Amino acid sequence: MKVVILGIGNILLKDEGVGVRTIEYLHRFSFPPQVELVDGGTATFDLFGLFTETDHLVVIDAVKGGMSPGTIYRLEPKDLLPRQHTPISPHDLGLLDALDMAAKIGRLPHSVVIFGIEPKEIDWGMELSPEIEGIIPKVADLVLAEVEGYLK
Repeated sequence: MKVVILGIGNILLKDEGVGVRTIEYLHRFSFPPQVELVDGGTATFDLFGLFTETDHLVVIDAVKGGMSPGTIYRLEPKDLLPRQHTPISPHDLGLLDALDMAAKIGRLPHSVVIFGIEPKEIDWGMELSPEIEGIIPKVADLVLAEVEGYLK
């Protein structure tokens, strides 16, 4: 069994980089060999091959859902496209397209969970807003609990 924890986002756009920053934080922990931490940056579609070799995929990304900054959403791929077919994260289409391709060849991960974090500020800069930086340990705890559930 292989579990991939994938952080996506653009670290040059402040809170848009929360997925990547969470992966950096998660490197503080020890994981069994079947768990891989991946900094996906903004190249989600390029990760198609990784998706086809993964049993359980946990994605961390900034998600604009209209709630207060720092709100954590637990989503599945079907939740990412609202009725208007407007993505709520800049990476949704690449992520969904890659997952769709994996499904078409029969290699979709058994489970895909997305932890989305409502950003406060998406603008030029490499630092996270204090609200988003402060929520990373809680996101990490949720991710760790999710992974622990897979490994039982």
